[in-house]
Amino acid sequence: MISELYTLQKWLNGSDNIVCITGPDFSKEAGFPDYRVMEEGFLDTYKYKPEEILKVSFLQRYPFYFYKFFRERMLSPMLEAKPSPAHETLARLEQAGRLKAILTVNIDGIHQEADSRNVVELRGSMMRNWCAKCEKFLDFSYIPDSPTPIAYCNVDMCGDYVRPAIVLGEEPFDLDLLAQAMEQVRSAKVLLVDGSAMGIFPVPNLLKAYQGHQLVLFNTPPLVFDKIAGLCVRGAGTFSDIFSQLELEL
Repeated sequence: MISELYTLQKWLNGSDNIVCITGPDFSKEAGFPDYRVMEEGFLDTYKYKPEEILKVSFLQRYPFYFYKFFRERMLSPMLEAKPSPAHETLARLEQAGRLKAILTVNIDGIHQEADSRNVVELRGSMMRNWCAKCEKFLDFSYIPDSPTPIAYCNVDMCGDYVRPAIVLGEEPFDLDLLAQAMEQVRSAKVLLVDGSAMGIFPVPNLLKAYQGHQLVLFNTPPLVFDKIAGLCVRGAGTFSDIFSQLELEL
């Protein structure tokens, strides 16, 4: 075992106040690819870049392209994804009373499928749907079971779009949720951070609240946060690879 993993094992076994921040790489291990990545031919199929499609104004102007992208690039892969061993390890850490919270920028609900309970979904979740006109949350099945490509709300003959309950571009974040996440980070003893989340709001802001000395950065390039990190784990494989090498007291 490399020295960084030995230190990580010691910190995890010695704390009952761990918080973990997860990003796209965590979901990739579960079979849910990063929908923001454009491969060859992407624009031929979807016409617009992901950051353009995932905006409120785009949904209102071009709903066909929004729902095509959402169904094919987000919903369909999510339905196939399964929790990875890394997801299951976090759930066991929580059940053992060591992990206090998962703060995630992922929107796929995979942490909950792995039986994690205290999950703060910073950017919402595809597991819920929302009608802005009715201001009502609707069942997950509303969009996949819709008989039309564009999902419409049939609550009291509303007729507006039913959309995933995620934070789209041009929308404000839930300030109460951000405050909750900030407090979780501030009070954490051990803070685990998936490097793939570092470039996604609000993660860089959350890190500034950390007051401890056991910040662990996983799979990041050299960053300004290295100077406050107690440990940087790089080149040790996936999260599942890393956790499989640890002898955790669960």
